[in-house]
Amino acid sequence: MLRNINHLQGVKNGEEILYDTPFGYIFEYLCNNPLCRLPASCEVIDNLIELGSFMSDPANPLDEELDSNVPAVFTYLGQFIDHDVTARTDREERFKIADPSGDRRYFSPIDPDVVVSKLRNGRRPNLDLDAVFGDGPALFPGYKTQADDLYDPETLRMHLNHNKNTRYIDLPRNHETGQAIIADGRNDENIMISQIHAAFIAFYNRIHDRLPSGSPQECYSRARQLTTWAYQYIVLNDYLPSVCNEDVVAETLKNGPYYYGQFSLPFMPLEFSVAGFRFGHSMIRPSYTINGTLRNIKEVLGVSNPNNDFLDPARNFQLKPEHVIRWSEFNADNPARIIDSKIAKGLFELNNVSPSIPMGKILARLTQRNLLRGHLLSLPTGQSVAKAMRIFPLSEEQLQIGNSKEENQFLQGSGFLKTTPLWYYILKESEVQQKGLRLGVVGSKIVAETLIGLVKSDPNSYLNSNDAAIKKDGIDLPGIGKGAEIKNTERFLNYAQVS
Repeated sequence: MLRNINHLQGVKNGEEILYDTPFGYIFEYLCNNPLCRLPASCEVIDNLIELGSFMSDPANPLDEELDSNVPAVFTYLGQFIDHDVTARTDREERFKIADPSGDRRYFSPIDPDVVVSKLRNGRRPNLDLDAVFGDGPALFPGYKTQADDLYDPETLRMHLNHNKNTRYIDLPRNHETGQAIIADGRNDENIMISQIHAAFIAFYNRIHDRLPSGSPQECYSRARQLTTWAYQYIVLNDYLPSVCNEDVVAETLKNGPYYYGQFSLPFMPLEFSVAGFRFGHSMIRPSYTINGTLRNIKEVLGVSNPNNDFLDPARNFQLKPEHVIRWSEFNADNPARIIDSKIAKGLFELNNVSPSIPMGKILARLTQRNLLRGHLLSLPTGQSVAKAMRIFPLSEEQLQIGNSKEENQFLQGSGFLKTTPLWYYILKESEVQQKGLRLGVVGSKIVAETLIGLVKSDPNSYLNSNDAAIKKDGIDLPGIGKGAEIKNTERFLNYAQVS
């Protein structure tokens, strides 16, 4: 249960953290080699801050040249996946393992062995929807869990504000504050992820209602299992082929991960959580059409912030109907932005950075925060990872394609053309190799190998079960009819009755 939590303010109550699982490195030997990562100097830190300032997207918010062929819903499904498998890399915990001896020195790289031993993940490295289900309900009298109040005590259905006739849907909320009553408070940080979380609850409830028989406890267990399998199937067979190189995904599904797969116990790779999977930040559009109305990206952030107008005090602080998403619009009118080295301007003005964090104004810019985080946690450079994968790295000329003259002059003087921060390298690789329509080969391998590896290593995943509900083309659920297995995000949303 991570209720009182967000990306900027940190964990207000440490007892909310249920799990303590390891972070680690796929390429640990690179991280321990100073020649394979950025040098530790104040000059490098200043250059990272400068590089982040060049990453603001100057384009018109409605510029169709920035449209990808990926539905915008995948941007926020990616954020949902991130919250399901990671916690603590992007909040104050990362600073507690550093030596706070000064603003610039505070961001000096930490020894990788210290990172691995002291930085702990507040999530399990599984695609198991614990961000939705928490630790589950009490299954027998006298037993209580943190997640009990997410469930109806009699039926074990999950609480949800849902009107199937009008297709209104919202998370259950505190009637006095509007705070969402969910297992992970990060999933109410913007309208899109809030609505995706609500869709998963509706999906679970519909399965629960359509199971032919069983006690509430049995129905809970089966509905949770089927919901999780459908989620895993969608991630591996719909989401990954849409954002990664399809051949990399297909080969990894068939033969297993090659680099991440060398480890016997699953862990959360920092190359994934701090760099590779941050590609989704580039996919965020400057604006979205929400229920027929165009809204700036800053206007859809902070759903339960008391300063916004998303929630209606007259309706027990439920989401106003005009803010409920029509998911069909996210497939047509709202394609994701292409993946490149530019980020929507609205993400350069994030608010509410904790005053206890040095350089707070800099960290309010998402690009600078990502670059400094990767440096602090001793990530290897993009070139060193590419070489470790036996891939020819991007050339200096390729790293300058599409940049302004000023940015290229900076890159030439900073040394980043030879030793490129991994996150920036992955974004640039997508831009150069795939025209921003999906990740390049290094980014695809890191993302696909991690997510597929997590599912393959989970003994309870759909890949490791012979259950009759698991079909070649999806997951068969109660009441959907023959040939209508849940195999993609569109069918998932239709089954949840929120599209």
